[in-house]
Amino acid sequence: RSCPGLQELLLPPRPNTGSADNAALRARALFQPPEGAMTQRHRSLVDFLRQVSLFEDLGRRELVRVARILHEREYADGEYVCEEGRPAAALFVVRRGVVEVVRQGSDAQEVPLAVLEPPASFEEAAAIGVGTTRWFSVRARGPVSLLALGKSDLDTLILNFPVVANKVLIHLAEIMAIRLQMLIDAEGLRESTKHQERTP
Repeated sequence: RSCPGLQELLLPPRPNTGSADNAALRARALFQPPEGAMTQRHRSLVDFLRQVSLFEDLGRRELVRVARILHEREYADGEYVCEEGRPAAALFVVRRGVVEVVRQGSDAQEVPLAVLEPPASFEEAAAIGVGTTRWFSVRARGPVSLLALGKSDLDTLILNFPVVANKVLIHLAEIMAIRLQMLIDAEGLRESTKHQERTP
């Protein structure tokens, strides 16, 4: 299947290379799989990305390109991935292990909200640079491996492979819309319960 906007980047370089061709060479070095078989790490990462809803519409070659811009981070048991009250920095996908989402209660004690297992994602808005302040914290439960995708990583994908980036952005929008609707529904349920409790 042809991908508009990618043809020039994927064509062999012309003899007289200008700045545009140099950029294309750098893009190939960054995003194209190496000659021959991929390393075992990249092969297993690409197989894992197939399970992540954010990347479910991408083909194998597209997943390889995404895999090259993701950052894998390790966290020890009890270590905080992100903290309440601080700005979000990146989108995270749980690759191995389990993380717990918590929020500070009125008595300064942490209230557990959710437990996330592979291939769950969180902090989606951070990938598009929405400068929101977190209302929750996330910490590791045991050793955890997470994949991080920051705004600069997504910008790189948009610049070099707009068709791939567009697919990712569509899924980001869908996920964020679903999360927002769930929050609205939960708030409506809470208000309804409060009203029923006040009604004699």
